[in-house]
Amino acid sequence: MENNKLLGQKIHDIALDCGFDDCGIIPIDDMDGFNEYLQQREKRVPSSAFFYPAVGDLAGIKKRFPWAKSVIICTFWLGKYRYPSSLQGKYAKSFFLSPGNSLCKTMQAGCHRFENKLTDDHIQWEGGAHLGFISIGPLRYAAMMAGLGLIRKNNFFYTEKGSFVELIGYVINRETTLRHESHLNPCAETCHCCQDNCPSGALKGPFTMSPLECVSYITTFGKGSLPAGMNDTDCSTWICGCDSCQDACPYNKKHDWTVGIAYPGLEETAPELAPSNLVKASAEFIRNRVIPYTDHHIAPDETDTLRICAARSIRNQK
Repeated sequence: MENNKLLGQKIHDIALDCGFDDCGIIPIDDMDGFNEYLQQREKRVPSSAFFYPAVGDLAGIKKRFPWAKSVIICTFWLGKYRYPSSLQGKYAKSFFLSPGNSLCKTMQAGCHRFENKLTDDHIQWEGGAHLGFISIGPLRYAAMMAGLGLIRKNNFFYTEKGSFVELIGYVINRETTLRHESHLNPCAETCHCCQDNCPSGALKGPFTMSPLECVSYITTFGKGSLPAGMNDTDCSTWICGCDSCQDACPYNKKHDWTVGIAYPGLEETAPELAPSNLVKASAEFIRNRVIPYTDHHIAPDETDTLRICAARSIRNQK
């Protein structure tokens, strides 16, 4: 049996060779604390207790994968790509730049190479982008436990490069560990930038969020429908997702989205994604040209969601 420490380092090196920026590995028992973390969030916002079970068994990673012994978390920095200015304030960058998108063959190929390497080493695994947005479970918590970064007041995971980081998680049937040590400063007690800039007021306090009021939820899984008590202006100009709290965060301010690698097909498609075009676009166009960028957050048969949110964006621009 391969030495556990050597195996962890080997998996880390393979991950970097396949295009990931970093990789951490923790025992699956380290995920036990997430249940308490989740209960704290539900206690702060009681309505969220009805939301989280609907999106999957986030705390049940051991039940879902009873054979698993370790959790691998890989990071991919989305900031290496430039992002068209016409899409900012309308489409969430983490959705449109995700390696889970079928349009980015290079990143998908990297995931497949990594998975094939695990298989070649006779390691049983599950996870990766093919599981969709839920993946193996709470990836931000796992990444924090692996020392790859920290979760800030807006509930997003941050590395030293900021919060626009894609997390790809796997469970494996081998015992191994590779922890990092994060040296990031926590959010200042006096900083409320994310909360102050949340257009819908979904951020009720530090590390607290009302999921059903979140613009990202409303414009995706919520199918564009507003909860009782909310109105159009609460969604600002967002059509799919929302970056408001991340864009306002001081730890993201240094990044310039006008530089970097061109993301496949995005700059060519950007003019067609203007809300005035989207409201009259055919279902075929939305299904084939827009929904593939939404990182599994809008289903192919939910084209009306994007039209509803585009129409709202136009009203709010006025």
